[in-house]
Amino acid sequence: IREELGTDAEKQQQSGEVQSPIQIQSEFCLPATGSNNNYRLYLDVGREPGTWMDPRWGASGRRIECTIDVSFCSVEDAPEEEVWEEITSGLKSTVTSKSSKVSPVFKLQHAPFARLRSGFDKMKIEEGGYCIESASKSSTMRFCLSVSGTEGSSSASYGDVSIPKGKLYFALPYFGTSQSEGSISISKKEGTICVKQFGWNTGWRREESRILGVFRAVPLEEAKRRDKF
Repeated sequence: IREELGTDAEKQQQSGEVQSPIQIQSEFCLPATGSNNNYRLYLDVGREPGTWMDPRWGASGRRIECTIDVSFCSVEDAPEEEVWEEITSGLKSTVTSKSSKVSPVFKLQHAPFARLRSGFDKMKIEEGGYCIESASKSSTMRFCLSVSGTEGSSSASYGDVSIPKGKLYFALPYFGTSQSEGSISISKKEGTICVKQFGWNTGWRREESRILGVFRAVPLEEAKRRDKF
């Protein structure tokens, strides 16, 4: 067998044929989307002032930092792919102004996993969706990711802070879409990450929006140059 392999290799060298290396797709990378609206989300999860999370959650001050690569389409070009009903209804429930106009919920492309602990840990991303809320003077990009969470994993023990299994909600100011390039423009400022949990903070038991942490969205190419991954 070794002789045969050697012979084949020699033949390839003599003929000038070079086999292209096998490219391994990282589980933290986006699949090919053809979109130029790719972003890296930098999540910083931990106790924030005013949060309604359980008082014991994150009381030590510990944080979980991770990145998630996502891809939006311009609203005009977004494919009509089916999004989980629970994500669609969840996103629409985050719009509190009755006078706002809300786009359909489009599918948010995403990497298979979030990258935790410099790639030594991971969290599965199951589904995603986004929509645009347009008010009279401003617009908001609202998006949601359904995740497996970090709770109950011995390899992802972060003390008294965790990312719960379920849907994470994000929102950033949206400045429109370039007609020539089809690229969206969203704020580079820090936004909040929220989860929905039942509690009594409003005076009666109901599903509440609770701050889980903060995040930033950075164009993917810029993030890759900075992060080297």
